[in-house]
Amino acid sequence: MIEDRAKQLRDLLAKPPVVCLGAHDPLSALLAEEAGAKALCLGGFAASAAYLGRPDLGLMSQTEVADHIRRVCNVVKIPVIADADNGYGGLFNVQRTVELWEAAGAAALHIEDQVFPKRCGHMPGKEVVPVEEMVTKLEAAQRARRNPAFLLIARTDALAVSGLDDAIARCRRYAEAGADALFVDAPESVEHLQRIGQELKFLRKPLVFNAARTMKSPIVKVSELSSLGFSVVLYPIEGLFTAHKAMAQTYKTLLAEGSTDAIADRMTSFVDFNKFLGLADYFEQERNIVKRQVQSSR
Repeated sequence: MIEDRAKQLRDLLAKPPVVCLGAHDPLSALLAEEAGAKALCLGGFAASAAYLGRPDLGLMSQTEVADHIRRVCNVVKIPVIADADNGYGGLFNVQRTVELWEAAGAAALHIEDQVFPKRCGHMPGKEVVPVEEMVTKLEAAQRARRNPAFLLIARTDALAVSGLDDAIARCRRYAEAGADALFVDAPESVEHLQRIGQELKFLRKPLVFNAARTMKSPIVKVSELSSLGFSVVLYPIEGLFTAHKAMAQTYKTLLAEGSTDAIADRMTSFVDFNKFLGLADYFEQERNIVKRQVQSSR
């Protein structure tokens, strides 16, 4: 049940690390689940690209994102960590965000301390709000939470704006304000990761690392991240980027060759794809309904 996924995520966190594969739509979510992922992440970058075909500059509305989360959560059974940007406004907006994310089926959200309009955490030009403004948002999020297991992750983008010392100090303050987990976005070196792990471990809060391959943060294996103190590792864009490259090459080849023979070896078969989507189950349900109707008419 959707209501149990927050507890499911907390159970996973009891035995870290938790690797979250990124989904940008329901189909990619199903593929990640089939591959063996124990949890998913829905990032704003991938959502904006898949939903709008636009960059991650805070263009999606609160309700558009909630609908996006709902459609993904409806097709998978594993917990989903969903991006909530900066809460989409003031305190009442933050409260509604938590309500919508819970109702959509998310097991957790991460909310960040960027100003509005925000931008992808691995892009230049970020700005952050004062610490106390973020603290009041976290307090509002806690008031709005209905399921006590629902995880509130506090993300800071301060490293690129005011330095690592401020980012770490902010995380300490956010932990005091009740955040369940802490997330310093876009560390720029292994040394940054070491300091984050060493200086925040005493808080006994799960630490989140965004492993997106943007060349902003170092490429580090999950096992090493775990040894540095990180409990959650997000891979939010890798599926999206590989799908983009594969489709771009496929379309170019198809247009150039003028036949599907040229791309047949890159395609899942029609039969296998429908099998993946569970078409046989729908046909079985249809047969059972017709059978019951026939029996009841006798």
